[in-house]
Amino acid sequence: MKFKTHRKCGDCTACCDGRLSTTIFGYKSVGRPCHYLKEGEGCSIYKHRPKDPCKVFECGWLKDKHFKYPEFLKPNISGLLLMDWKKTKSGIPYIIAVANKNQKYNNDAVFWLLNYCNDNDLNIEFILQGVKYYIGSKEFKKYFKK
Repeated sequence: MKFKTHRKCGDCTACCDGRLSTTIFGYKSVGRPCHYLKEGEGCSIYKHRPKDPCKVFECGWLKDKHFKYPEFLKPNISGLLLMDWKKTKSGIPYIIAVANKNQKYNNDAVFWLLNYCNDNDLNIEFILQGVKYYIGSKEFKKYFKK
């Protein structure tokens, strides 16, 4: 018997808290929470939210069908929003992790993610308090030094 399991956003609203640049029904959210995000309540237009980006965006934790990322890396638990498998223009693959701007992130989750990337030879762009850190191969770090 096979069990079909998948992850759900649930009460997580990390993709709406201002870490991503979005435009929803004409309201731009760059560095600030979505206009429709109500603190403690979630999305005030959830039933009528637009397809793009609201219905189609999946963070790296949500997309993780093989459960390589543990439960504690869920963005509202870890404070880290993961965007899985981006590529530079020269084709170098990497993960992006954006820490919560209000400094509420789990240090153990940060260390786990950095160790996971190191142990698996993965490149990561880590954005902490607005500062970008590039960790990984020499080629990857050199690409972003330009």
